[in-house]
This record gives sequence, structure tokens and C-alpha cells, in this order.
Amino acid sequence: MLELDNLYLSKQLKLVVKDVKNTYIRELISFTLFLNTGELIARCSYFRGRGAYTPWLEMDYNPILRNKGLEVNLFKIIYNVLEPNSKLFVTYIRDIQTITMLHKGVHPVETPLGFSLLSAGFTWFKNWYFPEGGNEGFPKLQGNKPLNIVDAIRQLEEIKKEVKNDLVKIKVDELIDNYRKSGNRLIHWEIT
Repeated sequence: MLELDNLYLSKQLKLVVKDVKNTYIRELISFTLFLNTGELIARCSYFRGRGAYTPWLEMDYNPILRNKGLEVNLFKIIYNVLEPNSKLFVTYIRDIQTITMLHKGVHPVETPLGFSLLSAGFTWFKNWYFPEGGNEGFPKLQGNKPLNIVDAIRQLEEIKKEVKNDLVKIKVDELIDNYRKSGNRLIHWEIT
């Protein structure tokens, strides 16, 4: 995940990775992600994967980028860096809109955080509202990067059946179209 360091979210703002630390698990590192302005984006843990255990990134997230219109760019950059079949976990304890909507029973991709993850190409979602019996940190949304095009389209078609929001359905159709046009490769986003 050190690949995130110095990647641009916009013409003026870029990501800065600091405080990189190894942990007692060989494949797990922790780090802090900032904007070049010094604003904290997230405290992160990244597992590189081992055997049947796929890579994952967990972010204790501060949703400051949403109001700057850059949240989707952040998740597109992360999508680009993650390997196929990787998982992204993003806490939502500082995201009142997402908390409120999830408590009302809204589908995760119909929340502001979930829609940003979907817009970045993630195709399978879960709300960890009570993570692993309370031992796995704060409540979080999980978004998975698909293994391949077939999985991506299948998972997006499932989402389309589950959601009620027409804007989400339109976004799902756009993503399905992007995946079909990608030449049997997963999407790689250009950040502008």
C-alpha cells in the first residue's frame, strides 16, 4: 500500500502515507493516510495475503473528501492498487449520513459511502454493523474488488435486483457497461 504515497486525488491534492509499521503478522502493515495539506484521511491496516487468504485493506476513515468531491477518486485509486479479489473495509463511525441510512435498513450501496465505493468499481458489499462479535473494530462497509469480469457483472446484476434507488441502478448499468468494454480486463481508472 505504499503505492498510495504521492498519488494525486486532484491537481492540488495528493495522498501522503506516513507512520508505516510492521505488525506481529508478517503480511500485515499499518500506516496513516493523509492529504498533502496535513488532513487525516484514515488509519489503515493492509494485509498482503497468504495462501487462500486474499489481500485486504481496512481504513478507519474520516470522510473529509466527500465534501471536496474527491471521495470517489480516493476509492478509485485504492481500487487500482488492490489486487483482483481483494477486500476493502471502510469504517463509517464518523459518517452520520451512512449510519442513519444503514440503521433505517437501506442497502449499503445506497448510502453515501457505499455509493462512492460502487462508483469506484467495487462490486460486492457487506455491512459489518457488529464486526466479528465486537472484536474487529468499528462498524464498517466491505467492498470487494472482483476477481474477473464474469464475477463483476454477476455481482453488479445482483446489486441491481436488490436496490430501490434509480441513481444506483443507473450507476450499476454504467459499471456493467464499463466492465463489458474493458476487453476482458478489470477496470483501471484514470484519475482526473
